[in-house]
Amino acid sequence: MEGELLDILQKFSLEGNELVGLTQEGEDFQTGVRACENSIIGRVLGEKVINFTGIKNFVAVAWGYPKNLSVVELGPNVFQFNIQNSEDKDRTVEGGPWVIENQMLVLKRWVEGIEDYYKAFVTASLWVQLWNLPVHWLSREIGRKIGEVFKEVRDVVILQMGGKEGRHLKVLVMVDLSKPLLRGTVVRIAGTGKWIAFKYERCPDFCYNCEIVGHSERSCKERRLLGGSTDENQYGPWMRAGNIRVSPQNKNVRVSEHSDRRYWSFRNGELIEQEKNKMHGSQSLLDVLKATGSGGCSN
Repeated sequence: MEGELLDILQKFSLEGNELVGLTQEGEDFQTGVRACENSIIGRVLGEKVINFTGIKNFVAVAWGYPKNLSVVELGPNVFQFNIQNSEDKDRTVEGGPWVIENQMLVLKRWVEGIEDYYKAFVTASLWVQLWNLPVHWLSREIGRKIGEVFKEVRDVVILQMGGKEGRHLKVLVMVDLSKPLLRGTVVRIAGTGKWIAFKYERCPDFCYNCEIVGHSERSCKERRLLGGSTDENQYGPWMRAGNIRVSPQNKNVRVSEHSDRRYWSFRNGELIEQEKNKMHGSQSLLDVLKATGSGGCSN
């Protein structure tokens, strides 16, 4: 708020009552605070602006038609929701993920000023599938341990049915959407490393160049350089669970299910990522894990 005032003072030459202004007391805001204190603020992360009718219809269906639901549009992709029943409200805020038109709707309980604070909405829940697990790793304890690479683990589900791709675990985790989505993680055991691949359920659109949720390849400002030249995208639709599709923002994206171009080697029993200027002649992560008998990333 102080920064906004400073910008205005730098842009305009204020006179008279513009500069004198007025002073508000805390009790002046009580009516507005009471009207807001039980509300929910939602922000849609994405370049596509969702219209009021679209968001109202979506939340009514997704949240099970809560009684006396009201929706107020506060700005582009920012909305205020009022749900009278406290149980319905708690279930809505703690539930999700909520994805509308392939964009993430992040919900937070109202506190003063939160509607203007973008960083308050960069953390959201996502279901992540853990693949390439040995059968004796299919436990809640292992799932929770691997899920610790995310901000918070909320739940672990052991699927009883398998398929041609094998069995996997599901973890409900809190993800920092301001950072690149993780393609997987290396689990070290007995001096060797095993690659555990991640697939995201109901995953919102994200950039296949930098892996950040909320913008497309066309508007991405980051270019990743490998070996002195721009390489193909390091991320792609194989990170989505279920139907694989190319990014709607860039139909010409080059898709490869083995585009992990980071290079690794074992040194003194540890899995070491090679420096970029030493990549030539190094092995890919998949080759290293195969050579040690640790398996590879599942497709």
